[in-house]
Amino acid sequence: MTKSGVAAMAAAFASIALAGAAKAADLPVKAPPVVTAPSWTGVYAGVSVGARWADNDWRTSDISPNFGAGVFVPTAGTGGAMDSVAARIGGYLGVNWQFAPSWVAGVEGDFGWADNTKRASALPGTAGLFFGIPLVGLPSGSVKETWDGSVRARLGYLVAPSTLVYGSGGVAWQRLELNASCTIVPGNPFCFGNPHDETYASTRVGWTVGGGIEHMIGGHWLVRADYRYADFGTWTQPFFVAGGVGVGFDDRFTAHVTTRTHTATIGLAYKF
Repeated sequence: MTKSGVAAMAAAFASIALAGAAKAADLPVKAPPVVTAPSWTGVYAGVSVGARWADNDWRTSDISPNFGAGVFVPTAGTGGAMDSVAARIGGYLGVNWQFAPSWVAGVEGDFGWADNTKRASALPGTAGLFFGIPLVGLPSGSVKETWDGSVRARLGYLVAPSTLVYGSGGVAWQRLELNASCTIVPGNPFCFGNPHDETYASTRVGWTVGGGIEHMIGGHWLVRADYRYADFGTWTQPFFVAGGVGVGFDDRFTAHVTTRTHTATIGLAYKF
């Protein structure tokens, strides 16, 4: 093949390549998919597991008030701690509104159960002397927390489109039981007149604050770590009033129990 033939063939191939490139340039370019940030607005429901720490202070007063000052002399102070920790299971339901666009506000209710029980023998503040003689047969008893619940407002900030850091606060409820018992012991018992075994229960109402972090998975699943503190004030309860007063004896005393709780959980929820 002559040089002129080779040159003609090369020119033909070049023109074909240029024509193909021009046609390819005319083809529409597919735009990359648009990734939209997940929305936190909506109703959600979930379950949680964790622990509840009960911070209880038991103070005893008015021991054998019929006898008056100087007859009964406490020697172990007037009170002490009745703390406990227990595993907690629960559930929660809430609604979120996303705004501004990195802020999320909401309202949430939760309910949980744990068996926080602390027993003491003798009860704080009941040890002492009677006419200078150490008391025996001192009352024992317990503080027990079972179910709890709360309704809280939440306000959070999106540190990432799928990650929310939030604070919460509202009203809380705690089921609380107080028990005290004693038997007649020969000698100098605390219970002078009758054996006693009394339990009183009350649903305490208090306030709660807390916070946590929540992460959205797949647009519908929410995983979280949550903590809240609750304060239920002081419950004042007289004991051994029925059958506790007679000729030459007075078994009565009054308990003042201040209750606070610390609750830490992890949860999994579905956003509808």
